[in-house]
Amino acid sequence: MPVIPTRFPVRFGDVFPLGCFVLGGEPSNALVWTVRALDANEEAARFGAEFKVKVAAEVQPVPPMKASGFPYPAAEFEDLTITPYAGRNGRIAYSFRASGMHAPHVGRAKPDPGEVGTKSAAA
Repeated sequence: MPVIPTRFPVRFGDVFPLGCFVLGGEPSNALVWTVRALDANEEAARFGAEFKVKVAAEVQPVPPMKASGFPYPAAEFEDLTITPYAGRNGRIAYSFRASGMHAPHVGRAKPDPGEVGTKSAAA
């Protein structure tokens, strides 16, 4: 019988195209930290803009520095995965996991996944 995966890797920019802000973090259990974050997409507030990401790390993840004029630091999560499950209200819910977080990549284009690792013949 084939094994059906329950955790799916996703690109951070596909799930949070406008980014997110870190609200805080706390220990969850051994080597796992729960980071509270806020989706930067105002439309997401209809569904609950705050979310949690479990980060597996030996030490507590440290959010990037806050940008001037912002109340919370912006961040991107590394190696983001999503796990869907049936919520208490009968709707599909999901949880996030990551291996870490870093400051957003600002000012440079993100490569298309199909272009990563490819070279033109002229190069």
